[in-house]
Amino acid sequence: MKEENISLIGVVENGKGYVTFNIIKNIFMESGFSLIHENKNGNIAFLSSSENIYIGIINISFENLKHLSSLEINFDIVVCTNIGYKILLRKEEKLFFTYLNGIIILNIDNENNIELLEGNDKALVITYGLNNKATVNASSLDINNSIRFNFCLQREIKTLYKDTIEPLEFPVEINLFGKEYIYSALAAISVALCYGLNIDDIRYGVLNVEGSYRKMEKIHEDDFIAIDNFCMNPEDYSSVFETIQHLKYKNIVLLNGIEIDQGIHTIKENLEIVLNWIPILGIKKVIFYIDKKDRLIEENIKYLFTEKRFPFNIYYNLKECIQTGLNLIEKDDMFLFLGSDILKDSKHILVDEIEK
Repeated sequence: MKEENISLIGVVENGKGYVTFNIIKNIFMESGFSLIHENKNGNIAFLSSSENIYIGIINISFENLKHLSSLEINFDIVVCTNIGYKILLRKEEKLFFTYLNGIIILNIDNENNIELLEGNDKALVITYGLNNKATVNASSLDINNSIRFNFCLQREIKTLYKDTIEPLEFPVEINLFGKEYIYSALAAISVALCYGLNIDDIRYGVLNVEGSYRKMEKIHEDDFIAIDNFCMNPEDYSSVFETIQHLKYKNIVLLNGIEIDQGIHTIKENLEIVLNWIPILGIKKVIFYIDKKDRLIEENIKYLFTEKRFPFNIYYNLKECIQTGLNLIEKDDMFLFLGSDILKDSKHILVDEIEK
């Protein structure tokens, strides 16, 4: 394998499941590439084609960006997903983007992201998002138990091989639900176009991608539906709620996991987001699971929810929390699990309780 034949794609993406990474990998595999190596964590993959073209895809967490700055890795494309809530603004992490001279595919729906381009006048930037000003966006959105939209390239772009792709539009379907998958699909398709991949192969690769762990994951579907999503910050919560409002259900019982290490400021903002969405979504009760006893967190929950006269419970045992939720669930309701890693055992506990 000659070094000059390896094209590297960096995917800067936090959270569980490596959503954008996996869609990119799936598109290449549907386009005739074979997987020749993948590490145990599933965040580094190398693929090859019959024409001896080698592609390396590396998922990069935001926390590791500062360590990569000094390694001088020559990425042909770097995808920057939604960076999340007020992170990635530190000098050491922004430095990674300063020296990139390939293609940067940047989510501009998060206003913080644009700061990453400061000091870089070498890279070709392709922006994506639901913003009409983005180079790539989605139109005719239809979100239900699957996602349909039209992928729109609004301005011409150059591929890595210097070919020109004129503005175009084509339909895309993802057999999943969740606003995050729309962003990931937009980014992944943009990568594929930069490599000149066939549009039919791209569409098929997106359609057949599998859902990710704790990314709008259906953990039960029968007389009621249970959905689990990893959430840490207000942006995570807002994204989930924006998706949920398009789904079909009667009422919602929300189980919210709170990890005290998140900090009281972030926790309060998360609670305010929940309260703002309660009347919109038809949430009938919120059940809190807190990993440790904390007087300040309890006081804030009681103050905010009592002021709104909304029913809630607080538990320090996840099993008790889930049992309470199940007692409230009725036919066609949704049991919604939102929280960090402290809810990782929710699916196992829920299944055990249902099978009793």
